[in-house]
Amino acid sequence: MTFDIEMLFVDSVDGAERVATSITHKDIVTGLSAALAPQTVAVLHMLYPRTDARTHASLDSLVEALNRHSMHQVARLVAEKAHYVLFRNPIKAWRVLHEIRNDSLAIGVHVYYKGLAGGAAEQMLDADARDMRRR
Repeated sequence: MTFDIEMLFVDSVDGAERVATSITHKDIVTGLSAALAPQTVAVLHMLYPRTDARTHASLDSLVEALNRHSMHQVARLVAEKAHYVLFRNPIKAWRVLHEIRNDSLAIGVHVYYKGLAGGAAEQMLDADARDMRRR
């Protein structure tokens, strides 16, 4: 995907040139995932709530589970509370996504993949992960 800055600066209602515009966090991460689409890079945006004893224990459990699955680098990033984790491998991204969703009260996660976000990104990631497993 090529990115044209003019796409962001659309004409204003009164026809005057726009010298400023606003974008959201989602726009930025979705754009990053679109730019990385040819390399099948998945972006997981990790959301860590303020830590109390329960969420801290859940975070520790998640780190242990990731280590058990030999995902040591991801476990380290989660332990360090990385906010964005990029994956080159759709299978590993899918596995981590589900590990977080199924086994952790401590972390929320949003998925960005091939310029998509949320459910559409998850479906595309799942399809690519399944396709890679078949090879």
